[in-house]
Amino acid sequence: METNAESFNETVSGRGNGGSIAQMTKAVSPDLEQLTRDFRTFVNDCEILLKNATTLSGAGATVARAQLSDKMAAAKVKLDAVRMTASDRAARTRATTEDYVRREPMKAIGYAVAAGAVLGMLMSRR
Repeated sequence: METNAESFNETVSGRGNGGSIAQMTKAVSPDLEQLTRDFRTFVNDCEILLKNATTLSGAGATVARAQLSDKMAAAKVKLDAVRMTASDRAARTRATTEDYVRREPMKAIGYAVAAGAVLGMLMSRR
């Protein structure tokens, strides 16, 4: 049977249940950057379509609406994929935290008290 320290080290180092929070944050960052780039591209495409839509005839406007619908559908798919990835990571992080709190309840209480004290001092300085 492993000791509590070894178990905690596995959790922090990423070998435990779901990896460490730092590793998950690094993994989320590229996804977030890609989503930001995709969103900017989507907005630019929408602006171009709207500018062109003012000068388009009936058939041209139909094509522009179809293109806009395609872009919106693609954006929804990408957003759903990122949402699911973030949801999965949040669930793994929650499970890792719950496991740690169950193994080390006194340390968890100590961390919560320390965080509360720091927040209390910061809030009282205003």
